[in-house]
Amino acid sequence: MKKLIFNLFLALMLCVGFTSCHSNDVDTVNYNEYKQQTFIADFNNTFGVSANDYANHQWGMNIVPLIDVTTTRTADPRGNEWEKNGYTVPGNISTDEYNAVMQRFNTVGDESYESLVDWNTFFVQQVHKGTATYYPRNQYVDNDYSKGLKAGAQPITGSDHMDWLCTVATQKEVTIQYWPLVTEIQQCDPYDDHIFDFNNSQSNDYGGRMLMINSNTNIFGYKNSEDSKVHYNFRMEYIEPYGYFVGFDFYGNGGNPNQDIERDYIYNDWIVKIVPGTGVTPPDVERVRIMAEDLGPSTSDFDYNDVVFDIKFIKNGNTYTADIILQAAGGTLPLTIGGREVHDLFGVSTNTMVNTYPGRHHELDPVPFTITLTGNYANAWDAINALPIYVQNPNGQVIQLTINPGVPAEMFAVPATTDWSDERVSIRYQYPTFVDWIRDSTIQWWEE
Repeated sequence: MKKLIFNLFLALMLCVGFTSCHSNDVDTVNYNEYKQQTFIADFNNTFGVSANDYANHQWGMNIVPLIDVTTTRTADPRGNEWEKNGYTVPGNISTDEYNAVMQRFNTVGDESYESLVDWNTFFVQQVHKGTATYYPRNQYVDNDYSKGLKAGAQPITGSDHMDWLCTVATQKEVTIQYWPLVTEIQQCDPYDDHIFDFNNSQSNDYGGRMLMINSNTNIFGYKNSEDSKVHYNFRMEYIEPYGYFVGFDFYGNGGNPNQDIERDYIYNDWIVKIVPGTGVTPPDVERVRIMAEDLGPSTSDFDYNDVVFDIKFIKNGNTYTADIILQAAGGTLPLTIGGREVHDLFGVSTNTMVNTYPGRHHELDPVPFTITLTGNYANAWDAINALPIYVQNPNGQVIQLTINPGVPAEMFAVPATTDWSDERVSIRYQYPTFVDWIRDSTIQWWEE
């Protein structure tokens, strides 16, 4: 009888203000509004608080990490900080090393080469900027190579026009043998990393170095200012006992064919050395723990263990990756995170409570997984509310869990070392100062 009365009341709530109750979208929206209002009343009654007590509460979301790797994928010019930060800085190029490199790269090479290493953090070190001269096509009679040079033809020094050194940070939709044809860009491609401070000002500086962080050594290119294009023609060689070197072959095939410069396939116009950035292991940013109530059809028990997971967000451009480790599933309703049902992830049925019984919080191993979000989120609040966390109640209505400042917490964030409540034990009994935290967010109730 109690269930019947509840369902009749729910039906009335869902149909208020609408001429029809056949739309599932309408039902879901109204049900969410109804449950949220019910949850607010339950929350205030359970903890003896009112809206004024938590008007500005952040529910721990200020500690959720959102790491922007776009800004950490870069050249690091702070040479005076490299050794302080633990990097082993490569020494100067010796005369013997220089001679060995030039002997190898002065020979005619192949049309293209592949990389021999796959490094993310590495030093680039100046070895040689060449002096070889070239004649553009417009310096030949009738722009015809076969007719010889014009009287007073003016050559150019190839290395004088090699102004940018780049690594390809994102693979383009071409195969490696076609890299010589990929030249339709200005300066470095938007998806490339610019190894800056490597230009003509360092043409004779054997000690010139740059540290690249979170970049890669898969493909190298240079910008030719003569034809305003980037040419992905490089030759990588390992020279015993000195290490790995990358050389470039200057040529031009710009929008104006009169500026074309033929290739000679000698990769000695610009040579650099690459050295792995050893000595530092970037710190792993800790996840935080999210504890949530699933807003089931009955009054919440506020044990905040219906789903427990650790999370951090990683931003790369406009793509956000939620790096998640699922810890517990104390609810018995279908609950999905980014379309992944949490009970399925543990390999159990929906009505099975996982890792929430006393003394059994680690009965099943945690489950790591990732969810990709697209958009542009300014902070972790936006990112976690964009993370689709849905609960379906026995009547089929779907509820989205969210977290918002100044609204009773459907979920909250705490340090990842915090243990969650036992099954059906209100968090106020497991952690007595939790109630004080609702009124004062500076209280660290998890340290009890």
